[in-house]
Amino acid sequence: MGLCWCSQVDEGSKRVVMPANDVHLNLEIKGCATAEDVMRYVFDDVEMPKPGKSHMRVNGVCTSLLYGEILPEGIMKALDLLGADNATSLLDVGSGRGTLAFFTFLCYPQITNITGVEISESRFSLCTKAMKRIPCAEVTKNQVSINLTPEPGKTRRLSYYKQNIMRMQDHIKKLSPEIVIFDVEINFGSQELIDFLRCLKPGCCVLSYEDLHAWWKKTLTVNSKIGPFPFTQFGVGNTYQTSWAPNAGYKFMAWRKKS
Repeated sequence: MGLCWCSQVDEGSKRVVMPANDVHLNLEIKGCATAEDVMRYVFDDVEMPKPGKSHMRVNGVCTSLLYGEILPEGIMKALDLLGADNATSLLDVGSGRGTLAFFTFLCYPQITNITGVEISESRFSLCTKAMKRIPCAEVTKNQVSINLTPEPGKTRRLSYYKQNIMRMQDHIKKLSPEIVIFDVEINFGSQELIDFLRCLKPGCCVLSYEDLHAWWKKTLTVNSKIGPFPFTQFGVGNTYQTSWAPNAGYKFMAWRKKS
């Protein structure tokens, strides 16, 4: 199915209203007068991957999660909690078709550097298929780049990579994300994941699919050298509308890196 623009799946649901700005005009897509038009044009017939039961773990990242996406209303709720109004950089781990990163690029112009990373070749191919519809996008098999200069001296960048996030430590440090969406399953005891979480700067906010604190405590039983958990949890109990739970929402967990 295409991207759902409603908070509910029933016909009487309320339509999501995207924050108003002129980013969509800079993309110069003919026939798209609004940001909603752009999202539909880019993604509506780029179907989500079919659910599967196979597991593939690579350096702590697992792609066995039955593929789904955070819906627009859920994205806006999450970004509001994570401090998007004061953020300039965002990292989306497990970016899939690229909808969350692209939605953020359209709706939050203050976030000037957005990166999506997807390890699955089949999922990333859907992202490249969608991004080829944008005239200013530079698309290769393993990378997508969109660069906009909305005004002199100000540049906004959206990038996607087909890569294992655990092999991008230098890029992450350079990006210095203030917000991380970590919508992937994780492998017990992964040193690469420990290094990834440690490299995030103090104050960085993370939205995770799994309980990072529970994972850290379990890992601590076999690796006492990792030390105390470097995050505090906030927004406990919040739910976010997703394609697999459009009504009740899913309880992602929010974390803030300690100073």
